[in-house]
Amino acid sequence: MDILIVGAGKVGYFLAKTLSKNHNVTIIDKNEKALEKITETIDVLCINKDVRNSSIFHLLEEEYDYLVNVTNIDEINIIADQLLKQKIKITHSILRIKNTLYISSPLYKIVNARLIFPYTICAGAISQLMECPKANNIKQIPLTEFVLVSIYAKNPTLTTLINSEKINIIGIERDNKFIFYNENMEIKDNDLIYIFGDLNEIKKIASQIDTISPLSIQAVTIFGGNILGTTIAKNLFDMDIQVKIIEKDNTLAKEAAEFLDDEIEILNISYEDLEILSNTISNSDIVITAYFHDEENIIKSLIAKNIGIKKVITINNNFNYYKIMHSLKLSTIRGPKIATFYEVLEEIDSQMLIYERFFLGAQGKIFIKKIFKQQKITPPKEYAKVLLIRNNVIIEITKKIEVMPEDIIIEFNFSGNKTWIENL
Repeated sequence: MDILIVGAGKVGYFLAKTLSKNHNVTIIDKNEKALEKITETIDVLCINKDVRNSSIFHLLEEEYDYLVNVTNIDEINIIADQLLKQKIKITHSILRIKNTLYISSPLYKIVNARLIFPYTICAGAISQLMECPKANNIKQIPLTEFVLVSIYAKNPTLTTLINSEKINIIGIERDNKFIFYNENMEIKDNDLIYIFGDLNEIKKIASQIDTISPLSIQAVTIFGGNILGTTIAKNLFDMDIQVKIIEKDNTLAKEAAEFLDDEIEILNISYEDLEILSNTISNSDIVITAYFHDEENIIKSLIAKNIGIKKVITINNNFNYYKIMHSLKLSTIRGPKIATFYEVLEEIDSQMLIYERFFLGAQGKIFIKKIFKQQKITPPKEYAKVLLIRNNVIIEITKKIEVMPEDIIIEFNFSGNKTWIENL
């Protein structure tokens, strides 16, 4: 496909790097240094222009499959989307919008595009974890009502897990290796178990897998009074959870109080004293570290765990820090930029009637497809797990089977190869 990216910042750079492997990519930015960095490492067409300058149009193709607007300024993303659509043919467009106030504005009527609100996505992911506090992560799966949940085994009372019509154990990450599950495997302490199925059914066994994390959440402390921290706080407050924010910067603390209408306690602790922090957060069921710098998130997470907090959720802003956070067994949520990156990738990759999602820190791929004709299928030869969803029942495909119209096929693999599911 032909893809036009507006914005060569961190998100634009990584999108160009990833998408250029299989697509023709053009990227626009007025920042010459940012484009120089891209041309040094990536084979894409770079245009050093302000996207609002009309002289740009003669440098572009007449048609693009995707327009992706990811500059750091919402209004430029909106203007770029409108201007470019007037002059060239755009089949699909995507806009990153950081200001959450636009959610309740008429923006959806003004632009015909997929809107990505990164702070809302992050806050929503954390809110979902409040529904199942034992979960390390929860991922929605398209075309189904089922979810993929990962749970750390913490002093488990179960030694084995059994698949059912509503639950399938996908696999276990143990000692940094992932193994697709079979019912002869035993659960061990510190295993990270991936379970696909009905969330309510998963909750029933979650407390037997993890006997340490809290069963329910009444009180949460958030480190970070920035826009992300306050968006998370507002969501949790609306869920009737007691929330307080710790923010050492005076200006951010005042802005947070204003944004939250003084409904949530903001603690402006300008110096870091372990005893004060311990007294402040010790009664919290969960601590969330929501800074934009991963080093700070990791340090505060370790402090919280040292104090005795049973569940710590941290925001991952930099790809390079994910493995560190994962190795520390922190419940890791994608930060705004990483969330935008994956939302765009999943949107573009979900073509040809196949949806794509990532799991295990993007090491694994999930392919989802609806069946339209009756046929007999055989599982793929490569290392994979394949599920069939029929009438809201989960069936694991281990041998030749007949599939029917309206069936949903889900393939989990690590090669990223979707040839098998494409041919269904």
